[in-house]
Order: sequence, then structure tokens, then C-alpha cells
Amino acid sequence: MQSHSLEFYRSVVSNSMDLISVVDKAGKYTFVGESAKVILGYAPQELIGTEAYRFIHPDEQMRVDLLMRNLPVQRKVRIPAFRFLSKTGQWRWLECTATNMLHDRHVRGILINSRDVTEEAKLGYDKDYHQAYYKSLFFEHPDAVFTVNLKGTFQQVNQHMHSLTGYNDNQLHGMPYAKLVAPHSLAAANTAFTKVLNGLAHSVEICIVTADGVEKEVSVTVMPVYFRGELQGVQGIAKDVTEVNRTQKLIQEQAQQLNNILESISEPFYALDDEWRFTFVSAAFASFKGMDRSELVGKCIWEECPYLLNSRFYQQCLDVAQHKTTLHFEETFTSPKPCILHFTIYPTPDGIAVHFVDVTLQKRTEQEIKKLSFVASKTINGVVIMDPDRNIEWVNDGFCRLTGYNRQEVIGRKPSEMLQGPETDKKVAAQILEKYRSQKPFSEEILNYKKSGEKVWFYIDVTPIFDQFDNLVNYIALETDITEKKEAEKKLLKLADDLYKQNRDLQQFTYIISHNLRAPVANALGLAQLVKRLPKETETYDVALQKLYFSVQSLDSVIKDMNNVLSIRDSGRTSPREAVNLKQVCNEVLEHFEKQLSYAGAKVHVSIDPALKLASIRAYLYSILHNLLSNALKYKAEARPLEIRITAERDKRGYALTVADNGTGLDMHVVHSQLFQLYKRFHPELPGKGIGLFLVKTQVEALGGKITVDSEPDKGTTFKILLGAKHVQ
Repeated sequence: MQSHSLEFYRSVVSNSMDLISVVDKAGKYTFVGESAKVILGYAPQELIGTEAYRFIHPDEQMRVDLLMRNLPVQRKVRIPAFRFLSKTGQWRWLECTATNMLHDRHVRGILINSRDVTEEAKLGYDKDYHQAYYKSLFFEHPDAVFTVNLKGTFQQVNQHMHSLTGYNDNQLHGMPYAKLVAPHSLAAANTAFTKVLNGLAHSVEICIVTADGVEKEVSVTVMPVYFRGELQGVQGIAKDVTEVNRTQKLIQEQAQQLNNILESISEPFYALDDEWRFTFVSAAFASFKGMDRSELVGKCIWEECPYLLNSRFYQQCLDVAQHKTTLHFEETFTSPKPCILHFTIYPTPDGIAVHFVDVTLQKRTEQEIKKLSFVASKTINGVVIMDPDRNIEWVNDGFCRLTGYNRQEVIGRKPSEMLQGPETDKKVAAQILEKYRSQKPFSEEILNYKKSGEKVWFYIDVTPIFDQFDNLVNYIALETDITEKKEAEKKLLKLADDLYKQNRDLQQFTYIISHNLRAPVANALGLAQLVKRLPKETETYDVALQKLYFSVQSLDSVIKDMNNVLSIRDSGRTSPREAVNLKQVCNEVLEHFEKQLSYAGAKVHVSIDPALKLASIRAYLYSILHNLLSNALKYKAEARPLEIRITAERDKRGYALTVADNGTGLDMHVVHSQLFQLYKRFHPELPGKGIGLFLVKTQVEALGGKITVDSEPDKGTTFKILLGAKHVQ
């Protein structure tokens, strides 16, 4: 083998592209090759004797030191790229191999072979830099990003794919994209995949089905991925557009709805752009102009309607366009036809919009109403003008005088809400409301109340008012005070009732005279004739005289009964009422019958409020309860103990006093028409005159009440007395 000289090795080391150097145990350079000048800018003598670690970047000194400590064991260590300070102050990237030659007598140090890899490091840095950008774009993208291989299966996905599909990364990896696509979108998805495989990047909307079975609308942008000129796969970005599409659809529907609304507006409506050209014309406006809409759209309004240039409308349009504020006003036109129009002009993003109503007839109606109002204000009757909902718009002085309300108090209110009260007939009120709804003229009488609470009867005459389109615009009601008339009718009815009762009493008295008086009078007359012919010393004379006495006594009893009845009727009308404690009166009656009730083993249940006081006649209430309890004792059932229940409850017109027993009872089908007649008796086996119930009914009626009976044989009898008396403190 050929041996080389020392100069040979020196020349090779000096001209090597790598930097060959030797450091001692302390890390100081003992030898530096000539290439240090080319690589680092240092002359070899500038480095010899210096510590190598001082030139290494501080962030990497520890890494290099840890690797160098392995030399005693491994003898040779490879040190990956690290930064080394050049003479110019720039950091150069070096890659080194360190060989332990401390025991070599020719070297006595650590041989370091260094290669400048700065350019490679820069390329690697740029690669990592761009890779970081790509990863950020892929994984941190706010939308779902994925890659698909040429077979159509997912290779890589970002975190948002889980949010979009409901599948996690492991489930998606290797899954065919077709599994995600809804059946009705599969054809579109396959077409998009074919296009991108042919090199065409594009976007498509499809429907996918999530892991939970929910269908979503997704916008997908797909693009081919090439490496060194070869197609490697497809990258895509997917965005959930379900809500966006729904919103867009809703906006379209709303736009269509708005267009339908504009088309349905019965009054003329149109829109103008900033050059005063028609951009929208409603069917009503086209009809108003007598033209087709296509003839108007795009035309300038001032050219189409030159007569408007000298109108207030023209100036108002300019003001709205300039100041962007809505204006309302009316204007009278004489051309092309006389009319009064009410305009609403408001700004739009690209011009103005105009809506107007022909109020010619309305204005004429208002003028007529003003005239009628003037006439109505002078009449003594009440006049009320209401809107279609029966809210008051105007009343005359007569109404204020009749009701006590002023105009400010009634405007906007319904007459029924103000005037009807507790005693207003609900059926009549409902009939009036129904007649209002029929929108036909009607008349009615109703009890109302003034502001002061005073009752007043009104005769109302209501007429509905319609416009030219048969739309209801007003009700006009005339109200006449008929209180005096109703009071007269009430008195007349009472008089008729009194006459009826008196006639009935006369018939009853006629019956009494013809039956109850005739028998004792005839007996008395016969006996009187007999007595005159009989000798006084005979026994027959004494017997005849005794019978004559009984006949006269019977006659006297009948006359007393008649006087009692007549006195009840008279005193019932004239006697003053007093505060009567009903429970106290009941207790007094029960005390009177205490022995009889105890003897009969009767149970009496009383349910009357101890504080209840009625404005009534005490003697009558006592007599009524006395007679009813007397009858209960007299007609008790033999088969069971007597039970009596006495209650007093509030009734809608006063108080209801009830006395019920479980006695023998009556067959109401048989006795109903004769129950309260004078001298009518239904239990001849028991003593009595048949006047008790007649007196009860007479006293109840004298108190202004009514009495009803409910009875069944062998079950008992219930008397219910309806007292119109008012409760007093």
C-alpha cells in the first residue's frame, strides 16, 4: 500500500469542503482546518486555543453537550444540525461527527468533522413553515376540511368534520364519502367527484345524513391535489348551509308575501326610483289610471302626469326624497277628475313610495255628519255616534244631560259598559248586542244607570251607517228617557194585580157568605121561629135556645175571620217595617210549642244566621212560623219521629225562609188548586177550621213575598217563603 506524506494529509484537510478540527478534553480547539475560513470566515489561528462552546447558540449548547458526553462510551457521536456563530455575526447551521481520539498518540483530542448545512436547514425551515401554514389552514379552518383518496374514501379530516357529521375521526378515516351523502344527493356528489378527478375545482350543494340521522344541506368546495405532476387525491371544504338556505328561503317567501300584500292593497300604491321613474305599480293604481302596469313601469311620473308639477304633491315628494321622512297630507284635485286624495309618502333605499286613498266621499260624509251633529246637539233626546266597534265618537248635550257624563268621559267607551248596571236585564242586553252584530236598524227598551247611580229607562233607536263599498263606518243611536212611562206601566201592572187579588178576595168572600154565613143564619132564623112557639118551661125550649146560641156564635166566628183577613191586607200595605231578628222570632215560636214538641219527641234543626235582621212586620213573621209549626205537629206521621228543619238563605231578590217536616204529607196533584183557600180542610178526622194556610199566604203576600209548597204523601211537606225584605244592620 502506498504511504502518503504529512504534506499530503495537510493538503487534503485544507482543501476539504468539510471543516476538520480537533478539540481537547476542555473543549478548546487544538487544530482547525483551512476550510474554517471559507465556511465560517475565521482564520484557523483565530480559533485555536478558544473554547468551541462559546460559538454555539445558547439554545443548543445543552443539546450538543449531552451528545458529546457519550463519546467515552460510543467513541463516535453524530451531532444533528445546530447553529454556530460565524465571524460576520450570522448563525450558520453545522452538522458534525465527533470521534474520540484522545488515546491516539498522534491526535490526543476529539476529532470533529463539521459540514455546513445552512442552505439545507433553510429549505427545511421553509418546508416546516409552509407545512405549519397548511396544517393551520387544514386543522384550524372554521369549516370542515377533509381529504379523499382516488377511491373516494376519507384519508384525513379536521375537528369540524365531527361537528358537521356527528362521526369522530376514527369512524371517518377510511369511510367512503358516499356513506355520508343522502340518497337523493348521491348522483350530484358522484358527478362532483368525477369532475374534480378530471382536474376541475368547483363547488356543489348536496345533502348529507349525520350519525344521528339528521339531514343537513352542505356546500362543498372540492379541488384536485397534485404531487410532482401526479393526481394524488381530492381536498375539500364543507360548510353547513342548512340555516342559511332556510333563511334565504324565508327571505324569498317573505319577499313573495310582501309582493302579495302589495298586490292585495285595495288602495293605489306605487314606488319611484331616484330619477322619478315607476319601479312598482299596484293593480289598484293601474286601475285608477286606466292603464296597464307594463305601460307605467319605467316611465317618469312627471312626464306621465304633468298636471302634478304645480301641485302640493310635487313639493312633498321632493321633501321626502331630500329629508328621508314620511309625510301624510290631503290634497284636492280638479283635474283629470275632481277628487280629494289622502297621501302617504315615505322614503325607500332607492327613491320614494306613494300610497293614497280617495277620501272624496268620506269628506262629504263628514260634512254631512257635522251638519247632522249640529242638529243633534240641539235636540232634547240623547244622540250617540259610534264607530263599527260601538266605541263612542260623539254625543250631544242631550245625552250628557240624560246620563250625567260629560263628553270627555264617554269618548272611546262603549255605552253598555257605562250605562248598564245590576238590574239591567241580561237577556235584553244580549239581544241588543246581537242586533248590533246584525248591522240592521233596531229599537229596544232597556234599564240603564246614570253616572250618579240613578236608574233611568231608555228607548234606543239604532241605525247603522255604511260607506259606498257597503262597509260599516258608524252607528247612530237616539236615546229617549221613558222612565216616567215605565213607572206608569209599573203602577198600572200593580193596580191590575191588586184588582185581580181584590176580585179573587171578593169571590172568596162571596163563597164564604153563600156557604159559611148562610148555614148559621138559616139555622138561627129557624131556631128563632121555633123558640117563639115553644113553652119556656120545657126542655125542648132550652135545647133550641142552646142551638140558637151556637149558630150565632158560628156566625160571629166567620165574621171575625173575615175581619182578620181584611185587617191583614190593610195593615200589610200601611204598617211600617221594622228591623226584625228572624232567629229570635223563630226561637220565640219554638218556646211556645216547647211542650208539644217534647211530647211528640220531635227534632228541630234551625239554620238561621243570628245576625240576620229583616225590614219586615214582626207579628206577621211570628204568625207565619206559628201556623206552619202548628200544622207540622198536627199532621205528624205516626210511624216515625217528627223532624222539622227551619232555614233562611240569601236569595237573589231577598231571603228564602224554608220550613220542612217529615209528616203525613199531601198529594199535590189533588190539593194544589185548593191548598190556600179559606175553610178548605184535607184531614177531616183532625180538628181545624181550614183557615191557617189561608192566613199564612195572606200574611206572606202582605209582606210582598210568595209562598210555594212541595209535598208527597207519607214523606213530608216543605213550605218555601220568598221574602223580598232587605237585610238591615
